[in-house]
Amino acid sequence: MKRRKTAALPRISAEQARQALHVLVAEGRIAAREVTKALARREKLVRELKSRMTALGEDAVGAMERAARGAGVSLGTRRAVKRRARVAITAAQRTARQAQGRYLGAIRQLSKASRARIREIRKRQGVQAAIAAAKKLAG
Repeated sequence: MKRRKTAALPRISAEQARQALHVLVAEGRIAAREVTKALARREKLVRELKSRMTALGEDAVGAMERAARGAGVSLGTRRAVKRRARVAITAAQRTARQAQGRYLGAIRQLSKASRARIREIRKRQGVQAAIAAAKKLAG
């Protein structure tokens, strides 16, 4: 037996859906127990999906909640994740980090022996002198 094609459901609000069900039950076109069973099946499906998503991990649960919000379904509350605020660095720290980056970039292409010499220069004379020496050695 072929299944009959069903028309797409119209976009209606939750209140309109409740009223339509009330009218259909009152007219005898749908039995109240059919509505109750359909809602129970839906709740069971939501519980099964939630348990599967939990098994997949927290990222999947977040995706499920976002999808459910779009469909107007409530899946319960989720714990808020506390994010640490980024700590601002001082100008001296920024300058030191930039100098470290320039130093690493300068010694990157040097041989191990040259790196050892540059390391000694850095200990004795500082980062700027080591960068200048590394650039001189690199050519």
